[in-house]
Amino acid sequence: MDSLSQIVLGAATFALIKDKEIGKKALLYGAILGTIPDLDILINPYFNAIEQLAIHRGFSHSIFFAFLLSLLTAKWFSYKYKTSYKSWFLASFLALFTHPLLDLCTTYGTRIFYPLSKSFYSFDNVFVIDPLYTIWLLIACIALLFMKKDNLKRQSIIVCSLVLSTGYLFFGLCANFYVTQHFKTELKRQNITFEKIKVVPTPFNTILWQSIIKTKEGLYYADYSLLDSKSTIEFHYEKNDVAFINSKKKIKELAPFFNFTEGYELAKLENGKMHIYGTKFGPMNIEDGKAKFFFPLVFNEDGTYELSQKRPDDFTKILSRLFIRLKGN
Repeated sequence: MDSLSQIVLGAATFALIKDKEIGKKALLYGAILGTIPDLDILINPYFNAIEQLAIHRGFSHSIFFAFLLSLLTAKWFSYKYKTSYKSWFLASFLALFTHPLLDLCTTYGTRIFYPLSKSFYSFDNVFVIDPLYTIWLLIACIALLFMKKDNLKRQSIIVCSLVLSTGYLFFGLCANFYVTQHFKTELKRQNITFEKIKVVPTPFNTILWQSIIKTKEGLYYADYSLLDSKSTIEFHYEKNDVAFINSKKKIKELAPFFNFTEGYELAKLENGKMHIYGTKFGPMNIEDGKAKFFFPLVFNEDGTYELSQKRPDDFTKILSRLFIRLKGN
């Protein structure tokens, strides 16, 4: 999730336990702890783009890291304030562990059991930036900064913000489940046999969803809005060069890339070079029967490769189309 969301979530969860004891300082401590897991990006300059996929959201995002660091921070807090070690541990663990839990809700996913498992896990119930999740926590944190420590409404505000923000995540889970079942129903009706399916939210909302459907020979893509009046779905098909992908999976250095893509790779020839896209986020857009994707792994004729920073030419145009599609067909 974005940095602001992690900061206000860390602040709110730490304050839930420690606001009565230390007041506004709880927000500061929680914000710092809620940010710590993402500090793994500080070592990114020492690694190439593919190696960075093996580092980000690794050990710093695991439950083991949260547990170990909570033990240390609780020791320092209890020494500084001369109060219960257990309560400081609980406050620290909540602020730290809710960070990877929130990342778990995004399509990027997180390796919550690292190093026991290096797999990315994701619930796909919220986009990496979603104002409707963050706003409640942000309002609560701002309100607490201006309220007096002895105001009896402080705890209620913290609880309400966490209930509303968590409730939004739960809505995303329910919407994802509903839309997934709808996609499966349509796939069955259209006699499309598939191996697995991933349904993800589109930017900044939980109304419009995209599906990524893997078959033996290719991938299907489609979108569906909760506001759609038509139940039928038109799937876009992309032929996949499965043999090429399997040959590249044997390259040890590319393991982080294939681990990150979670099996939703698409290989195709473009401009005389083979490209492998990790399409678990879905296409940028589908126009004139052609799908466009982010960040391909590009292979040169001499066998070398690089992770391209291919981005949309016009974000405004894409967001405009997304908003129009969100309103339903």
